[in-house]
Amino acid sequence: MSAPNLIPHIRSALESLRPAERKVADMVLSDVDFAMRASITELAQRADVSEPSVTRFCRAVGAHGLRDFKMQLAQSVAGGMPYASTAIARGDDTQTLFDKVGEAAVEGITQARGAIDPVAVNAALAALASARRVYFFGVGSGSGLVAQDAALRFLRLDIAASAFTDAHLQRLYAGLLEPGDVAFAISHSGRSVEVNESMQIAKERGATTIALTNVGSRLAWLVDIPLLLRVPSPIDPNTPGVSRLVHLCVMDALAIGVALRLEPHTLEKMRHAKARLSHEPDAASEDEPQ
Repeated sequence: MSAPNLIPHIRSALESLRPAERKVADMVLSDVDFAMRASITELAQRADVSEPSVTRFCRAVGAHGLRDFKMQLAQSVAGGMPYASTAIARGDDTQTLFDKVGEAAVEGITQARGAIDPVAVNAALAALASARRVYFFGVGSGSGLVAQDAALRFLRLDIAASAFTDAHLQRLYAGLLEPGDVAFAISHSGRSVEVNESMQIAKERGATTIALTNVGSRLAWLVDIPLLLRVPSPIDPNTPGVSRLVHLCVMDALAIGVALRLEPHTLEKMRHAKARLSHEPDAASEDEPQ
């Protein structure tokens, strides 16, 4: 049977797939663009399965083989997929533009809420709440910014947190971590060499490693606690990219979860610090004429 739209068909078939086939499905859903252009060897390596498993997956979702699977996948992308918002068209007016971007953000966050594993979240909260220090690793304008925002959120909780977006500094500070510390990686694709290497170093040092990444990614297999999402990659430059917003939402939830676990004296310390900030005189207003 040939599915009229392959992406939702794969998602609905996940529970019925064999373990190896599901690994291929997770990899495809996490990076559709890669799946459309990769060879069977590349697909097998990315999913960490055998090449026959890739072929069996293609047949399990209704394709005759890899070539037919890629053709159906390309048709799904060209036809507009329910799993991701429709690309912005040249003729869209301003209201339609904002509607599509807003719908993409809502859909991405909704999917993340349904996909993330509560057991993994609880493990991450326990590690973060008891950590001596937390280092966040991310690169680029998406994951790097989320890492920096996360560090600020946890600093406000009186947790020694820092963010590193430079490859050299990531490896350097990962090598300084010890048992009781947490290394937290943020990567949509999970393919960032510098981030992955830093997490391996941190794990060898005895730190607890956590990653916020997509299912099927290389990074997910490297860490102690993977927080896995199913956020699609943008299909073209006009498709809203929502991974950054989803990651910010997850980090906000983690920060709140950690705050709820803190001791009363820590919360009181935070309230005093916030009160002092709110009562600081406005330096700019002091220079204004009366």
